Amino acid sequence: MYKLKYAVYVRVSTDKDEQVSSIDNQIDICRYWIEKNGYEWDENSIYKDEAVSGTAWLERHALQLILEKVRKKELDTVLFKSIHRLARDLKDALEIKEILLGHGVRLVTIEEGYDSFYEGKNDMKFEMYAMFASQLPKTLSVSVSAALAAKVRRGEYTGGVAPYGYKIVDQKYTINDEEAEIVRKIYELYENGLGYVRIANVLNDMGVRSKTGQLWTYPSVKTIINNPAYKGDYIMQKHAYVKINGRKKRIINPKEKWVIFENQHPAIIDRELWDKLNAPKTDKKKKRRVAVGNELRGIAFCAHCGYRLVATSTVRQNKKGDDLTYIYMLCGRYKKTGGRECSRHSSIHYSDFRTLILSKLKEKAKDLEKEFELDNKQTHLDKIKKVKKEKSDLEMKKERLLDLYLDGGVINKETFAQRDKKLEQQIQEKELALLKLDDIQMRVKENQIIKDAFGSLELSNDLYPAFKKLISRIDVTREGAVDIKYRFEE
Repeated sequence: MYKLKYAVYVRVSTDKDEQVSSIDNQIDICRYWIEKNGYEWDENSIYKDEAVSGTAWLERHALQLILEKVRKKELDTVLFKSIHRLARDLKDALEIKEILLGHGVRLVTIEEGYDSFYEGKNDMKFEMYAMFASQLPKTLSVSVSAALAAKVRRGEYTGGVAPYGYKIVDQKYTINDEEAEIVRKIYELYENGLGYVRIANVLNDMGVRSKTGQLWTYPSVKTIINNPAYKGDYIMQKHAYVKINGRKKRIINPKEKWVIFENQHPAIIDRELWDKLNAPKTDKKKKRRVAVGNELRGIAFCAHCGYRLVATSTVRQNKKGDDLTYIYMLCGRYKKTGGRECSRHSSIHYSDFRTLILSKLKEKAKDLEKEFELDNKQTHLDKIKKVKKEKSDLEMKKERLLDLYLDGGVINKETFAQRDKKLEQQIQEKELALLKLDDIQMRVKENQIIKDAFGSLELSNDLYPAFKKLISRIDVTREGAVDIKYRFEE
């Protein structure tokens, strides 16, 4: 059998048993096609994405691996059971198809009977099936939403974990008396002026634990205060998923899109009190937090607990009554637990911290200038081309030597063996030289990426991409001492 260089892609969106069995079904269908068309089956050709949605293809690691192999010319054919397994977004499906066909790779989806080898690049068949596939998630979403709404109207449980203070009895929310007392205590403390962190500290000092058995934190207390479930309401369509740069992101819908079902289950908190505590704040003198961009997100860490440093802000008024925004770096664990699990750092102004990191990088750029000057991409490419030509010439000499030995005995066996051995040694030397040149060329490419990142420090307003390429980690102590680990030094 001819051994085709192919990949079989299979995907399921959940890890439920019926979905897992679908994996085997997809593989069997693809294997039947492979063997029916006279090719040799290879178990190593299977690429699986499990418990991954078809609407976010950049997050599917197995598919990304296939596309990487396609770009490296390591595959001839990519096989799918159906276009649904490939993508459920029309734009994504067409983009993946363009990548495959653009690299000369054959695309086959078995259920639709689509085969790019016969259909050609500009056919409408693939686009039509991809359009139908893209409508399926929307149809399913409408059906599921309608079914959930019907259950809510009947006062039935719709799935998921019951909020703290409730339990599920006969598929309905029922008050958990012990937890409900804690919920009432939280609202009482909040009404008396305590903030989320102080309330969390009170609960932790009492020995009370959250529903997951963990300590109470700023977010867990805030969730209790803001959740309308405690006044007996249920909200649908509060969140939506949108695609940004090929990835799904959860967002909050505008309130006019929310579907609110009032008095759907027993309330723990009086409606009037809940509305009062969740009313928009009107006191302008109260400290306010504003959204802040953090160009060092996911890079800066607390040196003591290992948690990420976050950029947070507050707005204060000066003597003239003008608002002044103060942005500072803070240990995320300290922010959540109020000092219970990590102590507060000395005040680190975000702008000062950013300036410090930027200056450290510019110092490193000066140190690397000489190394960058030695890199000449075209020179290395010319060397690789030259050595490849020399290796090819030696291989041709070896073939001609074999012809001389086989055709009429122009040279004897001993002479052939000596010359053949010498040519083989020379070929191996060229192969070794190519490996070394490839390593150098890879270093040149890596240096170019680093050089470009350094260059963007002067040109870009948003330095996050450059920081991410140049720095692997920044550890900051409580006293403000900084330890930077650079990617180009690893």
